[in-house]
Amino acid sequence: MGRKHSRHVEFLFIITIFMCVLAMGTYAQDNKVDMKDVRQIVSLPVDEMLDGTPVSMVPEGSYWKVVNEKRKTDMPLVAFFYSNVDPESQRVASLLKYVAPEYADELIFIRVQTTNEGKPDKDTSKRLSREFSLDKTPGILFYENVNGKMVLEDEEYVDADYKEFRTPSLMLWKTYYNAVRKELKKLLHARKYLKGTIFP
Repeated sequence: MGRKHSRHVEFLFIITIFMCVLAMGTYAQDNKVDMKDVRQIVSLPVDEMLDGTPVSMVPEGSYWKVVNEKRKTDMPLVAFFYSNVDPESQRVASLLKYVAPEYADELIFIRVQTTNEGKPDKDTSKRLSREFSLDKTPGILFYENVNGKMVLEDEEYVDADYKEFRTPSLMLWKTYYNAVRKELKKLLHARKYLKGTIFP
């Protein structure tokens, strides 16, 4: 019970990070991302931005089939629900564009378009809530792979609308980016430890 609970607690760290900036004072030194590139891509439609990345597009109608098939991989799954042209979805997608390739060997990333532009209408939102337990767009669903079964850990609305994150300079982008990477490393280390493949 303790081991399972600990794994779930670790997995929830990343949800919190995607919701808010928890590491305002923690800037991991990173030279891989050029902010000029980020500023250029952040206005692109999500599908164009994530094309060619490990964040695979999944049609709504194939969602559960894909999720069930991925349980055989023994890796957790991150599902990004988004609007193709919507500033908040586009900002979150810009993070995933850089984060997903780093963790493609340890996490499965998929994306599901809820609407092409703007926020889903009321009827669509109700359907998404009913079928996927998704409250708002953009949103991220996290599934832990427990004994070959994908278990929904939690769902959170991703608030990418902080004033500093909206500005053209995107001054908080690297804070988000480095915080997500830091928590993913902790999560994956905890999973390996719980599986007995590494020592603390």
